[in-house]
Amino acid sequence: MVPKEEWIFFLHQLFMVLLITGYCDCTLSKSSKKVKKEQHEIINEVSGPLKESVAERELVTDALKWKDVVEQHKGYLPAASSSKAATLAYVTPWNNRGYDIAKWQGGRFSHVSPVWLQLKPLRDQNTESRWQVTGLQDVDQGWLTQVRNSARKVARTTKIVPRIIFEGWGAGEFQALVESAALRRQLAQDLLSLIQSEQFDGLVLEVWSQLPTRSLLGSMPSVIAPVADTLRAAGYIVILVIPPAVYQGKTEGFFLAEQFQALSPHVDFFSLMSYDYSSLQNPGPNSPLWWMKECVEKIEPDQDSPNRAKILLGLNLYGIDHSSTGGGHVLGQQYVEILRKHKPKIQYDDISAEHFFEYTSDGRRTVFYPSLYSLQQRVLLAKNLNTGISLWEIGQGLDYFYDLF
Repeated sequence: MVPKEEWIFFLHQLFMVLLITGYCDCTLSKSSKKVKKEQHEIINEVSGPLKESVAERELVTDALKWKDVVEQHKGYLPAASSSKAATLAYVTPWNNRGYDIAKWQGGRFSHVSPVWLQLKPLRDQNTESRWQVTGLQDVDQGWLTQVRNSARKVARTTKIVPRIIFEGWGAGEFQALVESAALRRQLAQDLLSLIQSEQFDGLVLEVWSQLPTRSLLGSMPSVIAPVADTLRAAGYIVILVIPPAVYQGKTEGFFLAEQFQALSPHVDFFSLMSYDYSSLQNPGPNSPLWWMKECVEKIEPDQDSPNRAKILLGLNLYGIDHSSTGGGHVLGQQYVEILRKHKPKIQYDDISAEHFFEYTSDGRRTVFYPSLYSLQQRVLLAKNLNTGISLWEIGQGLDYFYDLF
């Protein structure tokens, strides 16, 4: 039998599809619409560091108003996190705002992961090397120092753990790692040398999203475990990016409880990608709260297991702008500009625990974007599940979001 919340969510998504494509039109006909004079709202924006948190400013509410977001989103409280749980913040070169957030709010994050590096296979017959690290030109040692110093000011140590993604690997190249202990040792030594030469505190490894075939699922722990063991034995942190164990429609994921149990003794944390439940093709909320809970329970059903603390529940700081033609992703400043221009009525969907609104621009559109309230619900969920948090990614969010972490 289909669980009640999933059946309700299915009906909700069906309504969203009809709404976006225009088949469910509850507006007045053109002949009955009254012409309204444009209302000029007075906007009093605040910005920079403030002395009160978003909670003290009474901004964490499900009754969200567009004007409050536009006026208040740049104001933040510069303080250290009070949470003892791990909080991993990703930073990407293509959203530079994240670099500034990490400097200002470094003390709120236990780990910061700049998305700089790629591990690419080398197929040149004239070289003994089997791979190369690219992206080193993006490494900014001055910025790393600033982030660490920011954390020290509030008596916290923030670890720098850049993400490295296995990019462009074929099934045969992964299989070679599975079959060759010598290659695994070489990979571990190369990653160790990278960490030491760049003065990192560890690495975030992204492998599973790049696997070209499910046939590798059972054997990949035998690759990751010895590599991670080598890095951890030298005193460095290893975080593994993992996809959700279940997708929309009960589709099984690529990383299941079996792999989680096999790798838990070998890595420090698992960065769970518990977002992108809906898509441009299947409009709806990005990460329903009940689904995020299921993502955790699928890989570690034991509430009291110490391995729960190794899971970093993924929170998206971007949204999706759905339209009848597909739409696209929306980032913080784009979201604010849409609010400023269209002044929509923001609604709260209590099934998914997300805010959304509708507006018209080249057709009817529906935007789901995180709010202080929706993020707070996910922070509370992580606490109740005994997990940490990962944020993808801080350059996409609004400045006042980080008061919550």
